[in-house]
Amino acid sequence: MKKTIAAMLVVCLLAVPAFAGGKSESKTPETKANLEGYPILDEPTTFTIFSNFDNIVFDSNWAVFKNAGDLTNVYLDSMISLTNSNEQEAFNLMVASGKLADVICFVNGNELDNLGRNGGLLPLNDLIDKYAPNIKKALEENTQFAKDAYSLDGNIYYIPKTQTLKFTEFYWIRKDWLDKLGLEVPTTTDELHDVLLAFRNEDPNGNGLKDEIPLFDRRGDKSSDEYLQMFNSSTEFNVKDGKVVYDPLEPEFETAVKELAKWYAEGIIDPEIFTRGSKSRDVLLASNQGGFTHDWVSTADYKVKLEGEIPGFEMMAIAPPVSPYGTQILRDQRSGVPGWGISSQCKDPIAVIRYFDYFFTPEGNTAINWGVEGETFAYDENGDKYFLDNIMHTDTTPLMELRKYGVQYRIGMIHDGNYEFAFMAPEALEAAELYTAHPEWYPEDGLRYANQRLSMKILPEYDAQYKKIIANVRPYVDEMYQSWVLGTRDFDSTYPEFCAELEKRGIQEAIDIVQKSYDAAK
Repeated sequence: MKKTIAAMLVVCLLAVPAFAGGKSESKTPETKANLEGYPILDEPTTFTIFSNFDNIVFDSNWAVFKNAGDLTNVYLDSMISLTNSNEQEAFNLMVASGKLADVICFVNGNELDNLGRNGGLLPLNDLIDKYAPNIKKALEENTQFAKDAYSLDGNIYYIPKTQTLKFTEFYWIRKDWLDKLGLEVPTTTDELHDVLLAFRNEDPNGNGLKDEIPLFDRRGDKSSDEYLQMFNSSTEFNVKDGKVVYDPLEPEFETAVKELAKWYAEGIIDPEIFTRGSKSRDVLLASNQGGFTHDWVSTADYKVKLEGEIPGFEMMAIAPPVSPYGTQILRDQRSGVPGWGISSQCKDPIAVIRYFDYFFTPEGNTAINWGVEGETFAYDENGDKYFLDNIMHTDTTPLMELRKYGVQYRIGMIHDGNYEFAFMAPEALEAAELYTAHPEWYPEDGLRYANQRLSMKILPEYDAQYKKIIANVRPYVDEMYQSWVLGTRDFDSTYPEFCAELEKRGIQEAIDIVQKSYDAAK
């Protein structure tokens, strides 16, 4: 049943219906909007929005958007249920129905571009030029924002969320365990292996049991590349000397998989790495079992959370271990993520683009990055913003608390990195400073990845074929990789068959498509 549903969803993606009215801005759309100042509309007007960011459906009661509505008279109401938990499925169903929300946000920029090319989203170029001076200024002054915004056909179909920081997640290790066992911070993959093996065998949690889980990950379903990159490999496309390659077909992949399979056999890697799920960090750190992971800045917060239960507990960030090839490469780095676009069925796109533009004013940018003055943040005597106690001292995390106000939601905006620094624990700040100080870890001329998956704009004429190939390749690669690590398949005897199967599934054509798209984006 799951396979049947997956196949149906792929068909939906590859057969986006054509929508009337979205191909061009041949005439000025009708509007009731005031073209300057606020409110944008004289009467309160509600537009529908499709958005489900990290399983958080847009909520019109969030203070950031409620306040924006009170200022502009433009309000947003979710098209999908607040209990919806499957963004992809909801998006496919909306597109297939032919009834689009006025404003559309989605996780995949290529699919938004594709929707735009089929007339479902308006090209925003003219609307921005005429009615959105702040977005226009950002396009002119911020190179990364412009690169994120433009589709490869020259149109802008959505306003992206552009990042100002490079780092995403860090490698974290138990400093208290290192100290207890008299171990140095590992700097290479060989040293990391030895440290993690000691974590497994030398009882650093002191309970007399061999229950330590040296390497764990709360996103085991897509954690493969977080650890393959330590060996200069991945399950994705890569660029070598300007040429696109597919890493599973490269020599480094063999080294990486065999080494990780050995680590698993030695008990270094969580036996439930691929199935334990999102609570693994909470569970394994609280039970004093977890030793090393790749995760977000919030990992540092467990020092305070667990200090009463585990005396001396401390996670510290370390540099990416040097690979057997002498490299330190972080494949995942921040780049623009899809924000929001205006559907061709929107009743007043001029009002909506002016609403989008509000979030590029100083006031709007502060609201989406920091929330509401006096409720989430305040200014100190130097005019610098800081978060209030109700955000900083919470049973969850500051970010999760800010989500309740709509802060940092997936909309078109310029991310303010200072908002992250403002709630970082000291160990987290050290991690951010360490990774920020080494831009060479993030290849400038490489491909871009999001959550360890390729994130780049594919040329329109190849987009459908590329999706078809990857939908056939990706599950197979994941299945084989997991079986090799778990030891249920022998790598040497099955790898030639694996390579031959990838060729049958069209991987070379996909490589050629990514190469052409990579060249076009330069």
